Amino acid sequence: MPLGHLSTTYQRIADILSFEVPTDTLEGTLNQDNFDWDAIVVEGSKHLVLPAIYCRLKAKNLLHCLPVDLKSYLEELTAINRNRNTAILKQVNSISDLLQKHHIPHVFLKGSALLALNVYEDLAERMVGDIDILIEKQQIQKAFHVLRQNGYSQTRSFNYQTNGFRHLDSLINPNALAAVELHEELFNQRYTYLMRGSEMLNSKMTINSLSMPKPKQLYEHIILASQVNDYSYFYNSFNFKIAYDTLVLSTMNQQEELNQDLVQTKYGMAFLSILQFHFKDFRSKELIKTGTRKLFLYKLENKFPILRSLIRGLKYLSFYIFSRLELLLTNMSYRKYIINKIFIFDK
Repeated sequence: MPLGHLSTTYQRIADILSFEVPTDTLEGTLNQDNFDWDAIVVEGSKHLVLPAIYCRLKAKNLLHCLPVDLKSYLEELTAINRNRNTAILKQVNSISDLLQKHHIPHVFLKGSALLALNVYEDLAERMVGDIDILIEKQQIQKAFHVLRQNGYSQTRSFNYQTNGFRHLDSLINPNALAAVELHEELFNQRYTYLMRGSEMLNSKMTINSLSMPKPKQLYEHIILASQVNDYSYFYNSFNFKIAYDTLVLSTMNQQEELNQDLVQTKYGMAFLSILQFHFKDFRSKELIKTGTRKLFLYKLENKFPILRSLIRGLKYLSFYIFSRLELLLTNMSYRKYIINKIFIFDK
């Protein structure tokens, strides 16, 4: 990959998703002879934003800039995702009715909340995996049992018992599209101080009979969950799906208010610095500082892909070793699992 190629691709994706880049400027960029649509597809797929890319180009009347075959592919992919999200919304409403019937306090999180809030111009823009639901701690086992008794008969879990993990085993209904994850906290144990689940439950709002976080809490959780639960802060990586979520939410709310608490944490600061680097939508906001160490390293790694791969490889190796050692020392279930795996062989 040529020097700076990844950085260029990332910026092109940001410009397509942005609400601030002038359409004529973007059109000129897209029509350049050397514009690399293959790179856009590869990275857009990794970041789960291909439907969003298609929808933003459509909203800007720039679909004619796409190669014919790619336009057909993205149109079909977006239609499939639109149908999937429509089905997931029905699933969300069904689960909500079930939890309300059994008087279980809950709040829908992340992608399912964004769909239910109808924040996107096109329902197809957001790709959603699981349905994440925050449940009051005292009621979470009851909620798990209720769903098990109402079609969510299969589970997906670790090979050992987890301690301090943010959600229970994933619940799967063979007749529904999305798995369900019930959370008693928003973050793993060492990060619960960032935002308590009880705070979100106590201040929830109801829209179309669905329990939702307040916009500021939803915004903060989406960013911080990516930074700490998905290790974006540790790897100094950037997720355009999360970036687009924040852009959409920021068009509906005051950015300064949304970012007020985020800039007080190193995790929020790191994300917002990179977000501001890529998106003009945020560059004029004095609240967000630039020039952080994380941003400098991010630019450097994207300019030199070999360095990026080396650094992330070393980080992954160190993280894997230390996390497994920690499990061996603190988790008896994991120790038993490892012993069985080593000494008990299938005949």
